[in-house]
Amino acid sequence: MDWRCDINWYAIQTKRFRERVAACGVSALGLETFLPLVRVESPAQAVIKLDRKPLFPAYFFARFSPTIFLEAVDSARGVVHVVRAGFCPIPLEDRVVREIQDRVEADGLIRLERRQFKPGDWVSVQEGPFGGMMGRVEAELDDRKRVAVLLEALWNARVLIEKSSVKFEVA
Repeated sequence: MDWRCDINWYAIQTKRFRERVAACGVSALGLETFLPLVRVESPAQAVIKLDRKPLFPAYFFARFSPTIFLEAVDSARGVVHVVRAGFCPIPLEDRVVREIQDRVEADGLIRLERRQFKPGDWVSVQEGPFGGMMGRVEAELDDRKRVAVLLEALWNARVLIEKSSVKFEVA
């Protein structure tokens, strides 16, 4: 792929939390853009709030010819820069972007499948009072939002932790 004259997809880095603004700014140049979104649950006090967030925080995709549009895209509102190797923007293969686009459902969101926790899985706790500790999954709870983890640092104490706060570790 010759990045100088071909029309290709490129990854665009944005300012933090400005993905939508940047994508709109680049789209206003008459270019095709793609900002893949996912639905995430964020606990807000006692209520679960559903939000739409970018699949790739601080990035989106745009299809254009860098010879004609690179400077305009780089200076669009909310854009940090087109992802480059040195001075050359890095083109993405059409199939990569198409595969992500094919996962977008009718509501405009991409569904991420949650991996099921199995007894014995090694996990690390990412946040909360047990953040940084490692343990093994004892069981996934019926509410499907929490897991029982045996924390080795606390002499195999059994604690209940939100699944969103736990990350799988390679054993």
